[in-house]
Amino acid sequence: MDRHCPRTCILVLLITLLAVANGCSWLPFVPPSPSKQFERLVDAYFNGAYALRPDSPSPVRHLLASADSLRAVSAARALKDLREIDTTQLTLDERIDWLQMEAILKRGIRDRSLNVPARVPGQYLTLGNIYWQVSRRRPLTAAEWSEVLTSIDNAREALEIGRRQLHRPPPLWVRLTSHTAMRYEEFLGEPLQTNIRTSAPDSLRDRLLQATESTRSALARFRVFLSDTLQPGEEHSWAVGEEYYDWLLKEVHFLPYNSAEMIREGWRRHNETKRLLRDFAWRIDSTKSLQQIIGSMKSRHPEPGKITDAYRMESDRARRLLVERSLITIPEPETLLFVPTPPALRETYAWAGYGGITMQENVPAGRFFVTDIVPEMTPVQVEEKLRAQNHGWITVIALHEGYPGHHLQNLYAMKSPRKVRSRFGSTYYGEGWALYAESWMARNGFYQNADDSLAWLQMRLWRTARVIIDPSIHTGRMTYEQAVQFFVDEVGLERSAAEVEVNRYTTWPTQAPSYIIGWLEIEKLKEELEDRLGAQFSERQFVETFLSVGSLPLDLMKRAVRHRYGYQLGRVVGDD
Repeated sequence: MDRHCPRTCILVLLITLLAVANGCSWLPFVPPSPSKQFERLVDAYFNGAYALRPDSPSPVRHLLASADSLRAVSAARALKDLREIDTTQLTLDERIDWLQMEAILKRGIRDRSLNVPARVPGQYLTLGNIYWQVSRRRPLTAAEWSEVLTSIDNAREALEIGRRQLHRPPPLWVRLTSHTAMRYEEFLGEPLQTNIRTSAPDSLRDRLLQATESTRSALARFRVFLSDTLQPGEEHSWAVGEEYYDWLLKEVHFLPYNSAEMIREGWRRHNETKRLLRDFAWRIDSTKSLQQIIGSMKSRHPEPGKITDAYRMESDRARRLLVERSLITIPEPETLLFVPTPPALRETYAWAGYGGITMQENVPAGRFFVTDIVPEMTPVQVEEKLRAQNHGWITVIALHEGYPGHHLQNLYAMKSPRKVRSRFGSTYYGEGWALYAESWMARNGFYQNADDSLAWLQMRLWRTARVIIDPSIHTGRMTYEQAVQFFVDEVGLERSAAEVEVNRYTTWPTQAPSYIIGWLEIEKLKEELEDRLGAQFSERQFVETFLSVGSLPLDLMKRAVRHRYGYQLGRVVGDD
């Protein structure tokens, strides 16, 4: 051994450190690992590094047609860089995230063909956030009133952009947008102006009142434009077509169905559920028809003005059951707020919905919106709304949207360290979980009477009908009117509720089947794990593992859950 080696090695080390400090280029470059490349790409994407913005000072420039084009270009750039990463060197969790991100970017490019700026008039009504803000129970701060003023001013610019860009949109969407604009006009009238006069700071009050009146006038002009000036497109031009629908199922949702196969599966599950519902109705009263028994259930509903209170009471009861029986860990702190359904959603949400989480005084606050009776309803509409919002349906929807449904799922998503899963999400994961929650709570005794269980089965029939209707209306197998009548005849919905349902499907292809399809896949995974683990299986562990892996397309979700179980239980389950 060379006795001078230690001194030589020290000298080489000092030279190397000095070279690094001075940025010398002659040292060999070590490229980042694929994992590090992927991490950097994800951070860059969510930090906006790939975003290309239109050269416009407009505060709502994201609505511009040029912005839509640039979003597709940005997605293409990110997709190119994503595909340069060697996925064989990624961990399983990273590969799952890579696949989900690839799917979202592909959709971002493909959706450019939908020509959203020209065809979707509803996007130019941008007052939804104001509605959320002023619906809070606590008074707004001066800073929040300032944000409201900015949003009201920006709403007028959005309407002007819409008037310039809209071209032959579907007539149905024009009608829905016109109704929504009218609701916003009413909201900007006495409800908001009274709030401004009594609660807004002196320094902003006059400007808020002036801006509110200006925007009300702009909404009225926009409605006239929609009804009298804008040339509508073909009646059913909202349908995306079979090729695009099938592409979404395969490439974005990772499902083993095309539209025709999904319709067949929907019919199978629909007929199966119809038999269960009829058998249950017969056990309630064998002398009456199913329609009579459902009609009797609909007659038991809250009084006008009490619908929101009924949802809150059932949601509180669901949360207590989870805690008392230690069914699942509920992340703390958190709260759930009950608010009116915003005007923009009243035409597509007949019952209730979940509006995500906002932070209030550092506490995650979920927004549970309820479609209650509003003053402009006719007596017939009031009666239909009350029958639709009967106690049985309220019980099931309360747990679907709140605990342990979407609200609990969103609380777990907030804790996820995996940005791709928490930022993107999958409707088949989310709605599948909410339907799983309905069955899970049934097994734990949440449904107290025949109405609760009858509503649960009728709602399952409603969801199986969605699996038939959504692909059918988008691929030309069923018309809008046939879809509405299907809900009335096959499920027993009130016609007004059926119309609201189908309206929603026209705007969101492939979402409606996600409830039943997602639930079935989760149940299959649970049964698989029960078979493999035997006495080691715990449903609490299963639901907490499911929620902790993050919102993923079903195929990727199963891989992630199996991997997590394999890690926890010493590869008992195995790794995909």
